[in-house]
Order: sequence, then C-alpha cells, then structure tokens
Amino acid sequence: MSLSRRAFVRSLGVGGAGALSSTWVVGRNHEALAWGPDPLEAARQASTQQDVIRISGNENARGPGKAALDALHNVISGKVGRYGRNVARDDLPKAIARRVGHGLTAENILTSTGSSFILAAGVRAYVSESKPLVNGSPSYGAPNRTARTIGASVREIPVDANLKLDLDGMAEAANGAGLVFLCNPNNPTATTHSLDNVSAFIRRVKSNSPDTAILVDEAYIEYATDTTVETAAAQALEYDDVFIARTFSKAYGMAGLRLGYAAGRPATLAKLNAAWGLGDLNILTATAAIASLNEPDHMVAEREENSRIREFTIDAFREMGYEASDSQTNFLFVNVRQPAAEFRDAAREQGVMVGRDFPPMEQTHARISLGTMEEMERAMEVFRKILET
Repeated sequence: MSLSRRAFVRSLGVGGAGALSSTWVVGRNHEALAWGPDPLEAARQASTQQDVIRISGNENARGPGKAALDALHNVISGKVGRYGRNVARDDLPKAIARRVGHGLTAENILTSTGSSFILAAGVRAYVSESKPLVNGSPSYGAPNRTARTIGASVREIPVDANLKLDLDGMAEAANGAGLVFLCNPNNPTATTHSLDNVSAFIRRVKSNSPDTAILVDEAYIEYATDTTVETAAAQALEYDDVFIARTFSKAYGMAGLRLGYAAGRPATLAKLNAAWGLGDLNILTATAAIASLNEPDHMVAEREENSRIREFTIDAFREMGYEASDSQTNFLFVNVRQPAAEFRDAAREQGVMVGRDFPPMEQTHARISLGTMEEMERAMEVFRKILET
C-alpha cells in the first residue's frame, strides 16, 4: 500500500489523528518501527501495543517540542506543494550557527539527512588503506564499518576502567592515522570527557600527527548535565580537518525527520561534501529544526526530564546491586553480570525491548535506552524479575 498524502497528513496530527501521534512518528525512526508493506500501518499497530516497551533504539520517547510540531502543521497545510525559498539552504545553517555559538557562522555548517552521512563522509574523506581509523572500544561502530568497506584498517583502543574513552591511548594510536573518531558522550558507555580534556587531546594529536583529522561526535551532548562537558566547536574553527558532528535525532526528538550536521572550517566541510552524498533536506525537516532551535526553553525542560528519568533508573539498578556507568546521555550502560543476549531475550519475553550487543563487553553489559518515566517504571519491574532470579 502506498503512502498517500491523506495518510501522511493524518500521521502529522492534521485533520484528526488516530492511534499514531505526530510526536511518535517524528521522534522515532527505523530503530523503533517494524516496517512492513505499509510503514504507517505497521507503526500504528506497534504504537497501540501498550504491553511492549521499546527502549532498544537511541531515540527520544517524547518527540519534538510544541514549536516544531506547530511549524510542521503550518507547512503541511499548504506550502509543501510549492518549491518556494530553500529554507534548508538559506535559513537552517544560520539558525544552527546562532544556537551553537562559539564564533560559528553559516559557512561553518554542513547539513545532512542524518548525522550518519556526516560520519561516513568523514571516514571516506580521510581514511584509506594506508591511513587507518582510530576509534574507542566499545564506541559507535558505524565509522568502523565504513572504514572496512573501503579496505582500511581500524585501530580500536579499549575504554578505561571507568568506561571512558582512553584519550592517551587514542592519541598514541593517532600517529599516522587518517581520522580519529571521538564520540563524546560515548555510545554505548554513556560516559564523557570535559572540554579541557578534549581540547588537550586535539592539540596533542594535531601537534604529533598534523595530517590526522579528528571527528568529535556530539550526538548526545545536549543531554549532558556535567557542566564541564561542552562542545568542541571552537576547536573545530581553530584547526583544519577537525570537525564536530551533531544530530536532531536525540534531544530534539526528530529521528524520523532525519537531520544532522557538521561544524568546522569551510575547507574541512568541502572535503566532507566531496567525499560522500549527504542528501537533500526537505522543507518539513528544515522548518521543524529552525522552530526547535528557536525554542531553547524546551531543550532545558527536555534535559531536566531526561535527567530525572535517568536518576530514577540508575537508582533502581543500584537498589538491586547492579551498577551503570556515569551516564550523561539518554541511555545507560549497565553491568547486568550476564550476556546481553540472555538479558535481552528474557526482557523481550516480558514485553521490553532493549539494545543490541556491544562487543567486546557483550558478555556483561547491556545498553538500555531511556523511555518515558512510565515506561521506565514498568521496565524496571521486568528487569527486577530477571535480575533478582
């Protein structure tokens, strides 16, 4: 069954939405949707299965803020049938630069249909058979897969005893490398490094191996409540071939709309743009993003709510005698003291879906994303049954 305009309008909450709300559609992407012949029908059925708690994908269970949804409703009502101004090209980079600050301007922003394309472009621009990729272990694995696809090797540096990226080890491994991928906050361990530590790392790498590029992935940085954790945007302006990547899929709740961006010097961004296709943003995505950026109070509220749910979940695990890493994200990395696959299977049998394996720690740790408070209260009841037996 094809996706008709009427069905799409209904999915955005226009004209009387049914079981599938606009927040659910926009805030979730393929990680949560059981895609079938009719994506909306499959999603609608999944959303009505109240006994299933889906905390397996790194998404925002609350979706975008009111300003973004209002903007979407306004655009869908009569503007999508016209080409009009290119909001994505003309207005969005300015809005992003203004919100991030640190001296960024529109020429320092490169947008993409999801930050995954930015990461792929970074690897393809700088990594080769003679220039390996450096990454933490465990850390986000997409850059590793891209590197191996093009025949390049990967230098994986284990995290330290606190599940933080080993910056000293990664700096040593960076000598002669094409690109260092620094995920801060790190996925899946949820840990962070301060801006001072990240800045010192960048200086060290660029001093010892000037031709090595550095990508700082800040996909979850809006969720960080540690005041020492800040963006490396200023460092991206200071050096060639240093850039940050961010996404609207997490704290902004727009996973289903697909928007990410890189920030850095224009010459650096030109290399990324030439290395890989980054997609073409549509007016819905761009308009919703601009509205979100112009609603800073919503981000404050989102961070506070996530922190409240995060503290509840960590405390609940501790009461059972299980420890999670020091999370600064919207997920936890918990030592469940059993293989993640066993824990995942047991949870699924009781209606809770959690994350996939993360080698080399899949025999002890499970990544658990944070849903709403109601979802986490119900999920903890299931986890308690599994872990206490």
